[in-house]
Amino acid sequence: MRKLQFFGCSLASLLLLAACERGYRELGNKKPTAGSPVFTSEEKVFATPALASLKSVAPHGKGPDGGALYAANCSACHQSSGQGLPGVFPPLDASAYVTGPNLERLASILIYGLQGPIKVNGNTYNNVMAPLGRLSDEELAAIASYVRGAWSNKADAVGTEIFAAARTKWGSRAMFNIQELGEEN
Repeated sequence: MRKLQFFGCSLASLLLLAACERGYRELGNKKPTAGSPVFTSEEKVFATPALASLKSVAPHGKGPDGGALYAANCSACHQSSGQGLPGVFPPLDASAYVTGPNLERLASILIYGLQGPIKVNGNTYNNVMAPLGRLSDEELAAIASYVRGAWSNKADAVGTEIFAAARTKWGSRAMFNIQELGEEN
């Protein structure tokens, strides 16, 4: 039963990632094969709300709403409670990776994503966190500040400069594994 739950969560995650990756591109870029359905590019197909942008969540020009951005981009895996999914996605609540002083690591994970095993609060997780680098530094700072102060977390907010510095340092690259960024002990 547990393997079936894991498979279901993994499949749902892959579908969500595929929807997010699709973005706002139209269908119909490939030639159909014989017998396959034909889609026209006249109808636009849009991704799910996981692609929330600054304009859609900014409360009356005061900057992005970290809670709304978290709900749109992170809660599917890490849950609205920040508890994650046991054995699948790690918790953000009470996680030293979130509340610790290594803000460069947090920014790097948010921008570039994370793959491979990671130990959080004594439990090992081995999955993929999709990169959020498509979001602006202001949006990423809002998300990071939200999770650092949400639930039982009581860490300070972060500024946009940490995200700008991470983008400058790492440039265009693939996902990280936690060993590259330093593990919490």
